Amino acid sequence: MAKVFLKQSTADLCYVCDDNDYEYVELNDISTALTRFFWSQWSPTPLKSMLIKRFGSIRNMYLKLDVTCEKHSAIVKSIALKCALRDGDDRSWIVGCIDEMDWETIQECMEEYFQSIGYDKIECTDDEDIVNFVERLEQDVPLVKEYFKVLYKYNENIARIGYFGDSDKYELFVETDDEETTPHFHIRDAETKGERFETCVCLETNRYCLHGKHKDILTPEQQTMLMEFMESLSMYKPCSTPLIRNYEWAVDMWNLNNEATQVSLRYDSGDDVIIPDYSKMNL
Repeated sequence: MAKVFLKQSTADLCYVCDDNDYEYVELNDISTALTRFFWSQWSPTPLKSMLIKRFGSIRNMYLKLDVTCEKHSAIVKSIALKCALRDGDDRSWIVGCIDEMDWETIQECMEEYFQSIGYDKIECTDDEDIVNFVERLEQDVPLVKEYFKVLYKYNENIARIGYFGDSDKYELFVETDDEETTPHFHIRDAETKGERFETCVCLETNRYCLHGKHKDILTPEQQTMLMEFMESLSMYKPCSTPLIRNYEWAVDMWNLNNEATQVSLRYDSGDDVIIPDYSKMNL
């Protein structure tokens, strides 16, 4: 069964200022793209007509994607396209407060509109519905492909860390209860799922962990890309404190999915995680 992999967070950043008297939302790029594409085309629509009639303005509404993932995973378990208010200061044009808005009715209007243009659902919890929604949304907003990847051959025995390289050429993951107990991660070409290329790299050192059929060697260019990926901040927890790097995410995934051997992270004097130098791999 196909599933959807979250490549980076869709969450918007919310700032609270002046002793909680003011809120401001900095839109994620995907929220901006959704709003620009669909909002400009809603003329007339049930949602737009209702908002103008009730509030006299829709100047600060925007569209966003609410996404939740499976526990300790980046596999999407629910996704919903919703409407929200951006700027708390401009909520003064709403009688009362934001909580008094009829969000249920707003969502019903949105569903009616999106169904009229070919969407089956805009709130999905079933794997098939999630896949169909993401594929349909990508037709309208191509940026969606930078946030989601449909896995047509889903393997529940692996925990994906992410993708790197041009057009997400390489997939990085750990196996659940791996027979090879040396802490390591797998790298394979995403197109053939390892038929063309797959190797294993240790988590605690910049050495290979070659075993079974996984015995390919990274080129210098691939090693550089791997190091850059591991040093990058995780896109799955952009609002978490403290921020974590992809290397830390990979270690977490190994520890959660392989109880036999655990990896302890090490930090330097600046409290930054110490990462093996994967740009200079050793056999």
